[in-house]
Amino acid sequence: MNDLTPTPKRAMTMSFFDALKRISEGKMVKRITWANKDYCLMKDGWLSIYTKGDFHTWSISDGDIIDTQDWIIVTEPN
Repeated sequence: MNDLTPTPKRAMTMSFFDALKRISEGKMVKRITWANKDYCLMKDGWLSIYTKGDFHTWSISDGDIIDTQDWIIVTEPN
């Protein structure tokens, strides 16, 4: 975990696979270590990421999957 990015108060972190489950439930998620406005969700039937001001199909990488516990639910997009 990045020591420069504090964990938001009351935010429960989860694994990548738990984050995918939340996306399937209609939630938006992001990684705490993403110090920007990016977030992921299901959009028009596709796993999508909002980054650089627009939605894109999310290509999951090994960095997203490997032993991470820093995913959180986003209550409102930035």
